[in-house]
Amino acid sequence: MTPIHAPGLLITLVGFALVLGPLVFIHELGHYLAGRLFGIRADVFSIGFGKELIGWTDKRGTRWKVSALPLGGYVQFAGDSNPAGQPSADWLALPAEERARALCKGATCGNAQSSCWLGR
Repeated sequence: MTPIHAPGLLITLVGFALVLGPLVFIHELGHYLAGRLFGIRADVFSIGFGKELIGWTDKRGTRWKVSALPLGGYVQFAGDSNPAGQPSADWLALPAEERARALCKGATCGNAQSSCWLGR
């Protein structure tokens, strides 16, 4: 019987990034698009955490970036929070329904994507 060999570390890491990257992107895109729909400006759209590897700023002022630790991502809306984790007055001035929609749309897009991939 032929022994089964595990894939190498490099193949495992590349495979992880190729599977997780698109999932995180679609999830975060849901947040971003919902915010745009309600007129909430996004300061940062990041895939990954930590040090920025590559990035650019679009004409709306959003910083799009890919960061070193590919374990998730985030969209930082204007006024969402400062470094101390406190939301600004501008963010709190938005109706609660709009803030909730912007924050919940990522999960909705992620679930829709999963359904499409699983054929359900």
